[in-house]
Amino acid sequence: MKFKFPLQKVLEHRKLKENLAQKDFQEVVTQLNEQQAVLDKMYQDVQDAHNRAGELTQMGGAQGPALSQIHEYLKGQKIRIAYQVVKVQEVEKLVEAKRELLRQAALDYKIMEKMKENKFEAYKAERISQDQKEMDEQAILRFKAVKES
Repeated sequence: MKFKFPLQKVLEHRKLKENLAQKDFQEVVTQLNEQQAVLDKMYQDVQDAHNRAGELTQMGGAQGPALSQIHEYLKGQKIRIAYQVVKVQEVEKLVEAKRELLRQAALDYKIMEKMKENKFEAYKAERISQDQKEMDEQAILRFKAVKES
């Protein structure tokens, strides 16, 4: 008789759930990386603007309009950076929520997997016990047959 785990469908469902949670988690991590890259680019643009302003200041002359334009750009960029920081924080919260869902799905699957292993071990022990009983019974029958003849 072959081992058949009675909750195999549940085990497969939990594995599917874990795989979907893994996929969702990876998608959100990718989204976080994209948002973080946008934020890093904004910071780099600010640094470049500061460098350009420094160059213009060293040049001397009538650089007032260019410097005021850079100043206005930096003010606007500061506001955009603040919004982007909030967006990154929201995505980080989402990543943590998805991580927790993934952890729970993995835990649920591991519980079922462990239960399957335990049932299989019990099945093997029962099978060995049955085989031993059958061999003992055959030995007794042989012994009786030899004794009667």
